[in-house]
Amino acid sequence: MKECADEKIIRKYLSDYAEDIKIETVNTIDSTNDEMKRRAEKGEKEISLLIAEEQTKGKGTKGRSFFSPDGTGIYMSFLLRPIYTPQQCTLLTTMTAVSTAKAIEKVAGRQSQIKWVNDIYLNRKKTGGILTQAHLSKNGKEIEWAVVGIGINLSEPAGGFPEELREIATALGKKDGHIKNRLISEIINEFIFYYRNLTKKEFIEEYSKRLLGLNEEIIVKEGEEEYKGEMIGIDDMCRLKIRLPDGREKTLNSAL
Repeated sequence: MKECADEKIIRKYLSDYAEDIKIETVNTIDSTNDEMKRRAEKGEKEISLLIAEEQTKGKGTKGRSFFSPDGTGIYMSFLLRPIYTPQQCTLLTTMTAVSTAKAIEKVAGRQSQIKWVNDIYLNRKKTGGILTQAHLSKNGKEIEWAVVGIGINLSEPAGGFPEELREIATALGKKDGHIKNRLISEIINEFIFYYRNLTKKEFIEEYSKRLLGLNEEIIVKEGEEEYKGEMIGIDDMCRLKIRLPDGREKTLNSAL
């Protein structure tokens, strides 16, 4: 029998500072991110969390889809109304990646890594991803609302992943029985702690420790240009730092 998200169980493991968030669970939805965007436009307050058992149109970055079959993963989105600048809001994605990675390590005992900027990896295969979408105020200087989505593959679907994902995707695996609700609780705990202390940037070090490909050669694509560089770390805004073959250092603002 599949384990479904259960608000009562989730709240059982929440820290005191996370108990006041609104949690709702649904069976099937097009996209938790899309639904929370609709609710944001209708004025729903933060901090709200929507969790679905299945997404029919799960969203990934750069217009990609996120494979979200029934009963095999965690698909959830936070609605936030942060009092931050657009520049500070870019930290929400990296903060959430750290929250997810730490929760996986604590609950499932699996060492995870983060592929810059927003993907969670196990043994160099993707097991989860983060998608942040924000709406600016009319003056463009403030964030009116932000939706942060989290998707995690808990187990492989019957018949395995689709052919296009088999070489690049993996699942967490249900070590020690059902962990879905416990893992959701721990993600919430980590997320709320970092969110309420975002400007302190306490997650930067944790992100750096889990950076996939650190000190390795990577290929960077910027428009029509393609070049090689060595990944040497991130800065205090979680922008990627690379060293070019001629010794110069360069900072990247967008994903590889």
